[in-house]
Amino acid sequence: MALLYEGRQIYFGEIHAAKEYFINMGFECPLRQTTADFLTSITSPAERIVRDGFVGRTPFTPDEFATAWKKSDDRAQLLQDIDEFDRLYPIGGEQLEKFKESRRGKHPSMLI
Repeated sequence: MALLYEGRQIYFGEIHAAKEYFINMGFECPLRQTTADFLTSITSPAERIVRDGFVGRTPFTPDEFATAWKKSDDRAQLLQDIDEFDRLYPIGGEQLEKFKESRRGKHPSMLI
């Protein structure tokens, strides 16, 4: 799931981890608000709610949110995970051949 704010990426990853990311940042998810509505509200100054003790310490503008994301541990972990995936499954590597072989003998529309 990608969350954009005026064209800037402010989160990329699993939706429930995104909710936790913004709650840890200092935003409140009201009771009975869906995760999707909460995440949408983050991109609207009129809708997002800052928790007590975090006023003045949370990002406000799209650029501030994007900067916070770029500096976050969540993004750093995401980049490590992507690097590990690329190492294990390089483009055109052994896994591609295994996939092609698994498709041989299947329905003609499934062939590569």
